[in-house]
Amino acid sequence: MKRGIIDCYSFFYSNLFLKYRQRVLNMITLQTHDIETVLTNYVSKNILNREDTELIDFFQPSGGWSDEAYVFTLSWKENAKWKKQGFVVRKAKNGGLTFGEKDLYPQYGILDELSKHSSLPVPKVYIFEKNKSILGNEFFVMEKLEGASYVPWSKEGRAFFQKAAKGDIPKQFVRYLADLHTLDYESLDLSQSLFKGSRVDYIDFKIKELENVYATFKFMDDPIVVDGIEWLSVNKPEPIPLSIIHNDYRTGNLMYKEDKITGILDWEAAEIGDPRMDIAYVCAKANRMDSPLLSYLIEKDTFFMEYKERTNLEFSEGDIFYFEVYHQLKFLMISLSAANAFIKEGSTDLRMARQGFRLTLMKNMLAELLGY
Repeated sequence: MKRGIIDCYSFFYSNLFLKYRQRVLNMITLQTHDIETVLTNYVSKNILNREDTELIDFFQPSGGWSDEAYVFTLSWKENAKWKKQGFVVRKAKNGGLTFGEKDLYPQYGILDELSKHSSLPVPKVYIFEKNKSILGNEFFVMEKLEGASYVPWSKEGRAFFQKAAKGDIPKQFVRYLADLHTLDYESLDLSQSLFKGSRVDYIDFKIKELENVYATFKFMDDPIVVDGIEWLSVNKPEPIPLSIIHNDYRTGNLMYKEDKITGILDWEAAEIGDPRMDIAYVCAKANRMDSPLLSYLIEKDTFFMEYKERTNLEFSEGDIFYFEVYHQLKFLMISLSAANAFIKEGSTDLRMARQGFRLTLMKNMLAELLGY
């Protein structure tokens, strides 16, 4: 039965994606030069407060599934010496992977607070721009951190993490997550939108959130998804104190230089939530696939031991398995959202087609967790 369902979905999506592929290719246009000019002028005026800057490099990262990013460096002459500074712009993206109304400001706010009141390697933010006419949507500007990021399942990424797993990066990986979870978030000035309920009803809120996403993006009723949501409702673990959680903490969202983590990126999903949510995300099979190491980086027993020593937080294997099921269901919803963006909303991002086509894989992984 499971194979039949998967084959049905595969046929359904492959035909739709092939149908729309050429349309999207025809719609893609590049306006890089205009963006370069706009951002050079904007940052020069509003952050550097000067008019004599020169753009010396500019690129748009291949990431940006939910938001768009632009990375560039400006230079200028001061006291007969050339200076330069790197910047990153994060812009809200229409038609991206999103589970609700897009609001970029909470991401700006949490980065501002963490960069000022924690030792976490997060970028300093400079300005939040609400005027959508400048770039076509709201955006904010932050500093460019040193280092490089890697796609873990790419050839380059696999080689990097295979080497990194033998060094000090795994310990840093655990330490920064523990530091985030033990930070006194009540002392920070955080957006109320980051609070998703109390410790008692947080999980209920997250289940309802999945139900709403499914109702919004589904193409057809799916018994495996319904079964997964029901399983989460029946098997809820006991609540624990909440903390700031990243909600996308994985090796691909970090920056590295030599044997050091130099940046934690992509805070768009951060919230005040159950820290076991982050722990399970690190453990999720979708974030390691065929690697025996969590997030391609660290052994499970080592991760649990080091994390517990730093936080004094107790949790069971069953607790983490519960949130692994949650994440696998959410991964499935992300594929649904991507398919919806590509097919129904006319997104020109072909990665949406690819992610949508992964729906059958995500469904199969959920079925395995549920014991099908």
